[in-house]
Amino acid sequence: MKAGLYTGRFQPFHLGHLSAIKQALKQVDRLYIAVGSSQYSHEEYNPFTADERVTMIKLALEENKLADKCEVFQVPDIHDDDEWTAHVRKIAPSFEAVFVGNNGLVKELFDKEGWSPVVEVEHEVDVSATKIRCAINQGLDWERHVTPGVAEYIRKIDGIQRIRQL
Repeated sequence: MKAGLYTGRFQPFHLGHLSAIKQALKQVDRLYIAVGSSQYSHEEYNPFTADERVTMIKLALEENKLADKCEVFQVPDIHDDDEWTAHVRKIAPSFEAVFVGNNGLVKELFDKEGWSPVVEVEHEVDVSATKIRCAINQGLDWERHVTPGVAEYIRKIDGIQRIRQL
């Protein structure tokens, strides 16, 4: 069984992330999803806790019948690019491929280590977590960029108000 790794901060988890996961699962049997910068929350750039982000991801995976193919875990940031990939490999189960979206740094770090393959997924959905947070802050439509379960969860945890206060 071939396994892959996909990392992100997921602030919040959105349809672009889901698209990347679906693409990765066409190439691997199991996908490990690393929630990065897990120690940060209640900040403008990181409004959601790691546990909240894990819940969002699991909700979206369940909605799309992908939960049995994925495992989600948390990775705290160590602020050391030279050691980051080793740090992730210590936490993550064994994997054979790394999937990257818009984070050039993750690709750069695994490439620098000589990791192969590092697969860049297609940007099939034009969305970013930053755009979603801005839309929430401005009272614009943001829910179309996340799954229904994620939108409901963000409302349930009062995430809209939290983002607006940060």
